[in-house]
Formats: sequence, structure tokens, C-alpha cells
Amino acid sequence: MKRLFIIRHGKTQWNLEKRLQGAGANSPLLTDDLTGYEQLAAYLDTYRFSQVYSSPIERAVDTAKLVTLRMKQPIDDIQLLPDLKELSFGEWEGKTKAELIVAQPDLFKQLSKRQNDPGLTAIGVEDFNAAQQRYVRALDQITASLGPDENALIFSHGGISQLGIKGATGNQHLLGLKNLSTSILGVRPDGYYVDVYNQTAYLNHVDLNEGNVSII
Repeated sequence: MKRLFIIRHGKTQWNLEKRLQGAGANSPLLTDDLTGYEQLAAYLDTYRFSQVYSSPIERAVDTAKLVTLRMKQPIDDIQLLPDLKELSFGEWEGKTKAELIVAQPDLFKQLSKRQNDPGLTAIGVEDFNAAQQRYVRALDQITASLGPDENALIFSHGGISQLGIKGATGNQHLLGLKNLSTSILGVRPDGYYVDVYNQTAYLNHVDLNEGNVSII
């Protein structure tokens, strides 16, 4: 069976500050302690990967490099796919969740529900249906390139991965993803299914309040 292993990037300063961090912004990874990357690499080494992909956004690419360099199996190439990039939050990039809930509570609720709204469009927030479709398109492209029983490793982002996995599997009950979490999709003839979601058991330290900042 083909399987897709989807990793959310490591923690950034903006993650700590609860700021919206989409396709139009990038805060560098916090790399003072690389223990989590080592633990993730050790977990992933229990599987074999024929291909590795990443969003082109720096924090995802850097996560891919930090993890794969610590894996024992040789990883020759990290392929960048633009359709794996995070949602775009337009003029709200860099704003904190707390300030947006106070300033524009109704509009933030629409963002949180991933429901398109003229007010969100006006400030440059990406259309959620289009974003979901592009992410699923990337998963389909990756799946098509795999041989039978091969695995692909994918480094992406919290918001778009949650939205995209919902679209790919039809499972609408998936919560926010934690930094350095692993979600595994199995591929059947009739489509994708969730085998593992938001796995972090290999990490010694997990922020229980961590999730998608753009969701209430």
C-alpha cells in the first residue's frame, strides 16, 4: 500500500507569539534545541521513503533539511511543490490571534471555520476551496509518482495540511496539527484514508495548547 507521511514544520517565533503565519510570511525556525528534530528523524527511520517533498516556504524546507540530515537512510533529494504551501492570510499575516478576535471577531470566526467571506477576500485571504483543491492536487501528484507499497515523506504547514487532509479523506472531524507532528494517509483504490493523525508520541515535550493559530 502507498502511504503519505505529512509533517508539520518545526516551531517558529511567530508560533510562540500566536501570530498568523501563512504563505505571505515566514518566521525562522527556533533551533536552540534540536532534540525534537532528532526524535522525529528516529521515528521516521522506522519506515522507508522513496521520495521526499516540501512546501517551498523556508520554514518547511528548513524543517525537511534538519530532519532528513538526521535520518540514517539516505535522502538524496527534497522536491519542492508550490501546492504544499500554507494558506495565505493576506493583510492578517503577522497579526496575533488575540488582537484579531478583539478587533474583528465575526470575520475571524469565518476564518476559523474556513468559510469564504467577502470581507476575507477583501483583505487578501486565500479562497479556502481553491486552497484545499491545490493541496489535494499535490497529494494526487505525489501518489501517482509512487510505486506499489512505496512511502513519500511530505513537509508542509498546519493550516493547509489540516484543510487538505479533510478534503482528501472526507474526514471533517480533524483538529489542529502540532509542530513536528506526523499524519499518515493510506492510499486505497477508492481514495485516501487517515491511518495516523497528529502523531507526537515520539516527542519528549509537546505544547498542549499548540495548534492552528487561525482557529478559535
